[in-house]
Amino acid sequence: MIELGEKYVFHIPMYRYVDDELVPIELDELLDDLLLKLANGGFDSLYMTKAKSYYKSRCFDELLLTIFASSSSPVDIFKKWFRASNDVMSQEAFAWECGNSLFIESLDD
Repeated sequence: MIELGEKYVFHIPMYRYVDDELVPIELDELLDDLLLKLANGGFDSLYMTKAKSYYKSRCFDELLLTIFASSSSPVDIFKKWFRASNDVMSQEAFAWECGNSLFIESLDD
């Protein structure tokens, strides 16, 4: 039996907020890049679910990427990818979950 004791959930927005409007983000290439980086880091088993999210009175769809792991963490891979991809996604913050905690990291410099 294998036990993967840590659960990580990465929040990936499907929209960006531009001029008071939600604009869809072209995610295909960005997701391919993230999945390759995760696989190269040893995280090649995961699942994605679509969720309805609310932030600052805006309602939008996002992808939740869930990974179970045992000894190493995929968080650094996700954080580096999100920062590098933010020129396309145009977010002010990003979020991930580990255990029973939600982490929100600002992208404001």
